[in-house]
Amino acid sequence: MKFSLLPANRRSFLQWISAVLGMSSADSTTAAPVPALQQSPTSGSGRIDSEPRARLGGYIRPRTIEIVHQRFELIVVGGGISGTCAAVSAARNGLKTALVHERSMLGGNSSSEVRLFPENTAAQSTWCKESGILDEIHVEERIRNHDPQIEGLMNCHWDLVLYEWAAREPNLTLFLNTSMREVEMRDAAHILAIHAVQLGTEKSFVLEAPLFVDSTGDGVLAYRAGADFRWGVETKREYGEPLAPNEPGKGLMGNTLFFRARDAGRPVLFRRPSWAVEFDAEADLTERGHRFIDGGYWWIEVGAPLHPIRDNEKIRDEALRQVLGVWDHIKNRCVDRARAANYGLDFVGFWPYKRESRRVIGDYVLQQKDVQNPPVRPDDIAYGCWGIDIHVPGGIHERHIAPYPPPRRDANWQSYGTLPYGIPLRSCYSRNVRNLLTAGRPISTSYVAFASSRVLPTGAIVGQAVGGAAALCRRFHCDPRELAQKHAADLQQLLIRQDCHIPGIENEDPNDLARQAETMASSDAVMRFAEDGRPRELHYPSAQLFPISAGRIDSIELLLSSSLPHDVWLDLGLRPAAHVWDFRATRDLARARAKLPGGHHGFVRFDFHADVPANALYYVHLPAQPGVSWSMISDIEGQPSRIPAGTSAADLPGADYWRPLSGGTCFVIRLSPEQRPYGPHNVITGGSRPDRWTNLFESDPERGLPAWVELRWPKPVRFNQVEVTFDTDVNRRIMLPLFRYPECVRDYEVAINMKGRWKTIIAETGNYFRRRVHRIEPVSADRLRLRVTATNGARAARVYAIRVYNEVGV
Repeated sequence: MKFSLLPANRRSFLQWISAVLGMSSADSTTAAPVPALQQSPTSGSGRIDSEPRARLGGYIRPRTIEIVHQRFELIVVGGGISGTCAAVSAARNGLKTALVHERSMLGGNSSSEVRLFPENTAAQSTWCKESGILDEIHVEERIRNHDPQIEGLMNCHWDLVLYEWAAREPNLTLFLNTSMREVEMRDAAHILAIHAVQLGTEKSFVLEAPLFVDSTGDGVLAYRAGADFRWGVETKREYGEPLAPNEPGKGLMGNTLFFRARDAGRPVLFRRPSWAVEFDAEADLTERGHRFIDGGYWWIEVGAPLHPIRDNEKIRDEALRQVLGVWDHIKNRCVDRARAANYGLDFVGFWPYKRESRRVIGDYVLQQKDVQNPPVRPDDIAYGCWGIDIHVPGGIHERHIAPYPPPRRDANWQSYGTLPYGIPLRSCYSRNVRNLLTAGRPISTSYVAFASSRVLPTGAIVGQAVGGAAALCRRFHCDPRELAQKHAADLQQLLIRQDCHIPGIENEDPNDLARQAETMASSDAVMRFAEDGRPRELHYPSAQLFPISAGRIDSIELLLSSSLPHDVWLDLGLRPAAHVWDFRATRDLARARAKLPGGHHGFVRFDFHADVPANALYYVHLPAQPGVSWSMISDIEGQPSRIPAGTSAADLPGADYWRPLSGGTCFVIRLSPEQRPYGPHNVITGGSRPDRWTNLFESDPERGLPAWVELRWPKPVRFNQVEVTFDTDVNRRIMLPLFRYPECVRDYEVAINMKGRWKTIIAETGNYFRRRVHRIEPVSADRLRLRVTATNGARAARVYAIRVYNEVGV
C-alpha cells in the first residue's frame, strides 16, 4: 500500500490519517516519494524557492494521538505583539478567533525569550505614543514590573500581561507551542485552512476560517499560500526613492541576541570560551556604546551573507560568539572594565531578534515619499513615525565600516527622518490571496519605508487595526479589498472609538450621543509656559507651535539670551500648522521685529496685532543666530500646565521640513491675549490626543480637585454605555518600574440628572487606564456629569473624550 506524506487537501488528509491509523506495520514496506512544496508565483525580486524533498525509504509507523479539526471566523498566525493585538481586537469585536503561535509565550521579539523592549515612538516625534490595546498592555505591565523597560531587561511580567490580555477574551482561543506546517487552499486566491502541530501534546490541528492574518514576521503563512512578496532592496528606479541604492541588493538587516547582567555584590570572574570572538581594543567596537552594562545591545547583530530564514541556526551560533566576545571585552579588556567587576551574566538569548524577511505585496506599496511627506488617505487605519532606520546588512561584522547614521541626529534628519504617516488598509492585505491580512513586518512596503514601519509598536497598532478590519469584513460580507474600497470610513470610526489614532481622522460617529450635547465645566486651564529654562543656542532655525483659542495675537514674548557684545535685530515669523507635526507652511501670516540688546537675558516682545482664525494651531519661527539662545523647558519637569498641542522643531539650512524636538521639550513663550484651549467642548470634538487641536479638557490646576465636566442635551436621551478617554501622556516614553501616569484620572464618578436630582450611575476608584468603557442599565437623562475626585499625581483633571451610546444588544 502506497500513500503520500503530504495530502493535497483536507479531505485527502483526513482519509490518509484514517488509512494510516488502520494499518499494521506488515501492511507497508515502502513509501511513495514526497511531493515538492508548492511553488509560489514569481513576484518581485529575490524569490526564495524551496528545493524538492528527497525520497525516503522504509515505512511509516504512525503514532499520532489526536487530530483536531476546528473552525473559526479568523485565524491569526504569529503571536508577537502585532498578532496578539490583532487577535484581541478581532475577539473584542465579536469574531471567534484563533491565535496560533509556535513559542510557549506571546510577544515574539518583545518576549522575555528575546527581550527587545517595545519602545514607543514618542522619542521620534511629539504626541505620537501608540494607544489602544498596546497602551493598555504597557500601562498594566509598568505598574506590575519592578524592572525598567530596556533592551535585555524584558522579564516575565510582559509575557504574563500579554497572556492575560489574550486569555481573558471569551472569543479568543490560544494555540501556544503550535507550529503551522501546511496551508490548504480552497482555490488559488483563498486559504481554506492551516495544518499545525503542537509538539507538547502530540496533537495535530486542521484550523479552518474564512479570514486569516499573517503576523509571523517572516510572512510564513503568506509564502505557503502563494502570496506575492518582495525580498531585499529595490533600486531607485522602482519607486524613485532617494535612499534606495542604484543597484539591487540582497543583503538584509541582521538579527540580534540580547543579554542581561546583574550586580552580584562581589567580584564575578568571566573566562571567554575559546569559540567566542575576541575584542581586544575599543577600536574593535567602533562607535558601539557599551556603558550600560545591565542589558543590551541592539548592535550585536549578525546578518549578510547569512540568510535570515535558511541560516537561522547559524545566525544564532554566530551571534552567541559575538555576545560572549563583547561581554569578555566589557569584563576583561575594556578601559572602564572596573565598573563591571561585580557583574555576572544573568541571561543570554538563544532566539534571535529578527529585523527583516518577506514583505507581502498588497494593493498599495508604502514608499519613502509616504513616510516623509505623508498624505491623508481615505483608507488609512494606523500610523508610523519611526525614522528610516536602515542597518548595515553585515551587522557587527562590518564594525569598521561607518554604519548608516541613526535617524534622529541633526546631521541627517533631512535624509532619515519621517513625519507621522498613515498606513492604508491596502498595504495590510495580500493582492492575490484575497482572504489574507497582514500585520507587523510583512505589510506591503518598499525596503526604505519598511525600515520605518518594521518596529514593534507600529506593528502592534496595525495589528489592532486589521483585527477590526476582519470584524467588519464579516459585518459587510466582504473581503479586505472590498472593505478598503467601500467601507474604509466605517473601519476608521470603529478604530478611533477603540482608542486607535489615525492622523487627520476624528470622531464622526452618528451613534455617539455626546456629539449632540453642549458642554460646561467647573473650570478650565489657561495655557501657560514656565518662565525659565535652559538656553538653546540658535545654531539652526527654530520654532514653537501653540494653540490659539482667542482669534487674535497681539504680542508674543520669547525668553532669549545673548552672548554677543552688540545688539541684534530678530525677525519672528508666524505661520499656520495643519496639525501638531506639520511645519510645512512656506508663507508667514505675519511678521514682527524686535531688538535683542547685547548680553541680555529675559523676555523680548514681538508685536503682531494680528487677527487669526480661532481654535487652530500656529507656530512662530526664528532664523539661525549664533550667539543667541532661546530658552527651553521640558513639560515632563512638573510644569503647572503642560501644552497638549505643544511641540518644537529645529531644521537645517535649506531643509525641506522641520525636525521635532521630542522628549516633552518646548521653547518658552508668552502670548497676549490669554489663551484658553483646554475647555470642556474638547471632550466631544472628536480627537483623543493632540492632532489638529488640543482635544483635551483640563481643569484649572490652581482650583484643585474635585473638578467636573458636563454634557447637556436639549431633551432627555436614552443610553446604556459611557466611554471615557483619560490621559496617559502620549508625548513621552516611559521605562520606569512600578510606574503610574500621574496625569491619569484615578477616582471618578458619572452622574445623571433626573427630574432635577443628581444620581450616581458609575463610581470608580484606583483607575490607571486611559480608556474606560462602562455598560449600565438603560437610563434617560438630559444631563451627564463626569466628576473627578483624584488623579494619580496631577493637580488637574485631564479628559480627552466622553462618548455616550445606546447600544443594541448590550
